[in-house]
Amino acid sequence: MSMSARCIRAHGLAIGSNGGGLSYVAGADGAVYRTRTASLDEPEFDKVADDLRQFLQLLEQSLTQFIGHNEPEDQ
Repeated sequence: MSMSARCIRAHGLAIGSNGGGLSYVAGADGAVYRTRTASLDEPEFDKVADDLRQFLQLLEQSLTQFIGHNEPEDQ
């Protein structure tokens, strides 16, 4: 789901996790970010979607790929 390799710092509302320690955050700018590591000590984020709608569309595509082929889409 990555849109950018640019690392940033973000503040916002945690909206989910991948179950492996990475968290997703909805930023004040409306964009969705993913932590680079499982550590929440001074976390760094990558932007994964411009807004929540785009994030949910990307999530749906990933789930459809997984269900159809029983493997995750390249991220």
